[in-house]
Amino acid sequence: MKRTIIIIGIMIISTASAFSQLAFGVLLGSSTPNNKVNEVYNNQSITDIEGFINKGTKTGYHILAKLRFPMSENLTFVGGFGWHRFPESYFDVIAPGTDEESKITLSTVQNVFPVSAGLNLYLVRSLISVYGTGELNYNYISNTVDVVRNDLSIPLNLNKTPNDSRVGFGLGAGVDLDLVIFNANIEAKYNMLNLIGKESGEPTKAYYTLSVGIFFGSSKPSN
Repeated sequence: MKRTIIIIGIMIISTASAFSQLAFGVLLGSSTPNNKVNEVYNNQSITDIEGFINKGTKTGYHILAKLRFPMSENLTFVGGFGWHRFPESYFDVIAPGTDEESKITLSTVQNVFPVSAGLNLYLVRSLISVYGTGELNYNYISNTVDVVRNDLSIPLNLNKTPNDSRVGFGLGAGVDLDLVIFNANIEAKYNMLNLIGKESGEPTKAYYTLSVGIFFGSSKPSN
C-alpha cells in the first residue's frame, strides 16, 4: 500500500518538473454506490433535474482537486486528491422526557480519501474537447458518526473511528469547454474502491461519480 502512494507521488513530482505548463482544477459532484445506481439514474430522476441532484447527493457526494500536465497533443497526465462521503444510515436519538422536536439525528458515513494518478486521452481537441480517462487510486477509508442539523452533516470527534486503505482504479470520459479564462469540465467515471488489498471474503466495492468543475491554466502542450 505504501509503495503505491509513493509511486503516485513520484509520478506527480516528476511530471511537474518535466512540463512547465499545468492546469489546476476543482470539481464537485455526486458519488453513487453501485447498489444505488437504479435509485438515482432512473427515467423520472433524470427528467427532474432538482430531484436528480437531491437523490444523487444523498447517496454520496465529493470534492476533488486535480492538476493536469500535458505530455503530448492528445495525452495529459492527471494527478490529485479528493474526499468522497457516503451516508449509510440515519437514526434519531430522543432523550427520556423530551418531545419529538428535541430529537437528534445521527448518521453513519463512510469517507474515502483517494490520491490518484492517471491519464486523459483526448479524442478531440478544440473549443469543446472530448477525452477518455483512466487512473490508479490509493484510497484511505474511514467511518464516522455525524450529527445532522438542517441538512448539514457534522462529524463527531470519536477516537476509535475504524479506518483502512485499499488500491483501486477509475475509468471514464469527460468534456472540456474552453471559456478562455478557464475551462469548464464535466466528467463521468466508474470507480472500483478495493481492487488490491481486499481481505478474505470482502465484496468488491464500486461507485459512479458525476463531476462538474473548472480548470485554470492550460493543459495543452506549448508549441
